[in-house]
Amino acid sequence: MLKAITSSSFLLRLTFSVLVIFLILALFFGEGLAGLLAQATGSVLGYFGGFYLYLGLASVLILGILAASPSGKIQFGSGPPEFSWWSWLAMLYSTGMGGGLILRAVQEPVFYFQNPPRPADVDASIFALEYTFFHWGFTPWAFYGLMALVVAYSLYVKKGSALSSESLLGRGSHPKWAGFIDLFILLCTLFGVVAGVGLGSRQLMEAIRYWTGWDYAPIAVIVPLFFICFLATISAFLGVRRGIRLISNWNMAGATALLVFAWALGSFWEVWKNLGLGLFAYLGDFFTLSLNLGSDRVSDQFLKDWTYFYWAFWLSWAPFTGVFIARISKGRTVRELIIGTLIVPALGTFLWFSVFGSRSFALLEAGVISDDDFASIYSSILIFFSFLPFSVISNLVVTGLVGTFLITSIDSAIFVLSMFSDQGKAEPNPRIRVFWGASIFIFTALLIWIGSEGLLESVSNLLILFALPFSLIFILLVGHFIFYQFKPFRS
Repeated sequence: MLKAITSSSFLLRLTFSVLVIFLILALFFGEGLAGLLAQATGSVLGYFGGFYLYLGLASVLILGILAASPSGKIQFGSGPPEFSWWSWLAMLYSTGMGGGLILRAVQEPVFYFQNPPRPADVDASIFALEYTFFHWGFTPWAFYGLMALVVAYSLYVKKGSALSSESLLGRGSHPKWAGFIDLFILLCTLFGVVAGVGLGSRQLMEAIRYWTGWDYAPIAVIVPLFFICFLATISAFLGVRRGIRLISNWNMAGATALLVFAWALGSFWEVWKNLGLGLFAYLGDFFTLSLNLGSDRVSDQFLKDWTYFYWAFWLSWAPFTGVFIARISKGRTVRELIIGTLIVPALGTFLWFSVFGSRSFALLEAGVISDDDFASIYSSILIFFSFLPFSVISNLVVTGLVGTFLITSIDSAIFVLSMFSDQGKAEPNPRIRVFWGASIFIFTALLIWIGSEGLLESVSNLLILFALPFSLIFILLVGHFIFYQFKPFRS
């Protein structure tokens, strides 16, 4: 198998050296490592959080300008789009934040409803939705969309590869810097998917406990992890069209069915009212929210716990999600890509949180549930549906979606890692995909075995630390793309 990756063997050896060093440190110095990473994460977010705010706002504005520019009509490759709008959006959601929407559908809006980050100047439900929209709206998708735009232009217009070093430095120039950039982005991708796998596997085990009542040990997460990674590897081996696309379509259909069901059992007009007023508040306060100014100013602790953390997390996921979005965007124009990554998914996300948030607020205000029932990100949506009719069916769908969203996060990451390991090719060698599927499972399983959930939290902190140096690479990539390659205002 390794013969298939000889062209990138040095990069892979470096990658696995870093992983081995991390595992050794975790095995012998687990508590010290966890404490050090937690402290470093807090310091980075404290010192550089404001920088993330400016970068997030700038990313949204840049995409808006590029979409409106004459160059928005540039097409990525010739011919019609490779995938339909439905399949394309399904893969965007599944890769970008689909699993997170299941995790946070109820818990996050309820948290802001019960714990407003500042004195509210509007109704509590609208206020809670506004902050949920802010954290899941235009800014995270702007990080993904900008990265996707740079890579798609390199792949389909410049006829290059998906490697960020080639987009920034050109083919064959500055090999040492190119190797460093590619190694760093590969590590971001790998640690990012491991952190996501840890969260998703935990939620899957919570779903199993909901059905069986089994009080599981943390190490038991390895069992569903094996089956999820096995299915994800098969999906990645089959490729985008025969594997990833089909599971993503199921994700979209299942999530839409849950949305319609929850909406139908609540107040139809209440959802529309909350969506409209929440969106109006979000758009009106977008600049002050984005820069933490004026009446929208919140505490430093809230920023560290929520906004700074989210912005760093979304940014650290941008290498892998951006590359995958670029890969599936052949045949689309620059303007379509920007609209499809910035506007459409955000509006769908706003509707999603409006439905689940509005119904949750009503249950809380009616005293049907206690204040703590929706506190856990792992079980809140299961508890939510248990208070509605046909809860067995709806929670079966939720359980299935937890698994399939996790599969599509992993299979798309496997595909992107394989692209990085096969000279940035749009269709990497299938044997490399198997190699990365096995590697993701082994590394995640070892982390769980060595340090249980605490070590997975350390991986999340490491990912936040990676976001800072990647943000500098991100700025260089975007700047080089706009001023030296794309030239958006050419006729």
